[in-house]
Amino acid sequence: MSNDFRPDGDAPRYFGLYPAIVTNLVDQDGLGRIEVSFPWLGADGATVRAWATLLSPYADQDQGFQVLPERDTQVVVGFEAGSLRRPYIVGSAWNGKESLPVSPEKANNKRIIKTRSGSILEFDDTGGAVKVTLSTKSGHKLILKDSPQEVSLEHQNGCKITMNAAGQVKIDATSTVDITASVMNVHAPMALFDGTIKCTTLITTSVVSSSYTPGAGNIW
Repeated sequence: MSNDFRPDGDAPRYFGLYPAIVTNLVDQDGLGRIEVSFPWLGADGATVRAWATLLSPYADQDQGFQVLPERDTQVVVGFEAGSLRRPYIVGSAWNGKESLPVSPEKANNKRIIKTRSGSILEFDDTGGAVKVTLSTKSGHKLILKDSPQEVSLEHQNGCKITMNAAGQVKIDATSTVDITASVMNVHAPMALFDGTIKCTTLITTSVVSSSYTPGAGNIW
């Protein structure tokens, strides 16, 4: 705390939950705490600061679920043994200033995580069909659908890769498809090409064709 309060044994106790405002995210002691202020303290609320422990569903050595609240946003705190010096952030809160990313619906089929820049992770259980979508604000998408057993990766320019339940993989490109490798192996009983095949060197054990146009060096 930045202000001096009476010793804990003589200080007033604050039980229950209280609103707080995030003022700093960088804990110089490396304890992962969040600095908050308490507007409900009246005049003191503008100057009193306390480093609050952020509760998380998973926190361990060099691992865990790390999602920090933004500065100047509202959080909800409780105090250890009622001491103002030892706050714990139990969650964040939407209010008139911070609104929900998506308007609620009665069916409540969607669970959403949305970042400041507009990236969205959405879990959709509409109609009992599982659908998970990871998308960016510009329009890139990764979509997993359980009902049609389909996985697709989409670029905002229209390029798309789709894998379905039949084991088919479809690549739709709006321009060229380039593959660079030291060796490329294609194992298939048949490969179909609609257009012209052009290569520097062709080595084959046999060629079957209804028409044949020889060139220099070919056998007539």
